[in-house]
Amino acid sequence: MSQSVSRIGRLGELFLQKGLLTPEQIDQVAQLQKEKKLRFGDAALALGYLSQTQLDQALGEQFGYSTKDLLNGSADKSLKFFYFPFSKEAEEIRRLRSELLLKFSGQEKIKVTLVSPARRDGKSYMAASLAIALSQVGKRTLLVDADLRSGNLHEYFSLGKPDGLSSVLAGRIKATDALIQLMPNLYFLPAGPQPPNPLEILRAPRMRELLESCSEQFDAFVVDTHTATLASDAQMVAHQTGSVLLVARQDHTYVDELRQAKADMQAAGVEVLGTIFNQYESAEAAHFAPFTWALRLLSRLFRRKN
Repeated sequence: MSQSVSRIGRLGELFLQKGLLTPEQIDQVAQLQKEKKLRFGDAALALGYLSQTQLDQALGEQFGYSTKDLLNGSADKSLKFFYFPFSKEAEEIRRLRSELLLKFSGQEKIKVTLVSPARRDGKSYMAASLAIALSQVGKRTLLVDADLRSGNLHEYFSLGKPDGLSSVLAGRIKATDALIQLMPNLYFLPAGPQPPNPLEILRAPRMRELLESCSEQFDAFVVDTHTATLASDAQMVAHQTGSVLLVARQDHTYVDELRQAKADMQAAGVEVLGTIFNQYESAEAAHFAPFTWALRLLSRLFRRKN
């Protein structure tokens, strides 16, 4: 390796190892970096040698945001927080994580249920992203798919159709046999087989007792639920976790339905932490990008309550 390549440091070496840049290109990047006083990545972008996506992925590896590899299964490409940890969307999810850490700083455990009034609001996507984010700051996190009617969180991790929550709550298997480790600090409890009586299976205090039985193993619990307007499952689950983040989608979620979901949660004695508004990027996209202003609104709600 040439001396100029060596001076670039780990990021340049990483691109060289991946075959994304040649030694000659790295020398040219180094020259532009010196002339314009740019960062390595910005110089490579200016020369057209790298895309923003390639740069984000490399920065993620360099700064310890593990990408691509799970201990079990594989992460879906739509999980931007996982694959593109320096994207604008990932930064907003980290902002949400920070607000939750502040909110629960005086409590032993973080327990939050994600609820949306309509289908395809981005709730499950946000639950998966938030669980990953919490695990990356050292919180031992359990992601629970409590949608026993149409839960599909397992698809985000390419896990087939594993057994899970429904069988645990029905007493057929132990929770320890259903937990799937995804990352060093992240475990997943899938929904499991669809039962004929999901609301009865989820009734209090079954979910609460399950989470309490895992309290020594985990610091944070992120729970996904069934669509709130289609059944009472979400209300039942949220009642047992105690706090809710509502999830809505721009130009998709009806305000009246969102208000009703909030009223239902409050009637069940659940603290509504705030609302996340998502923007659906395209008909083909499988992910949802959170609005900056929505998370700022969430921040103000937290400060008023503290």
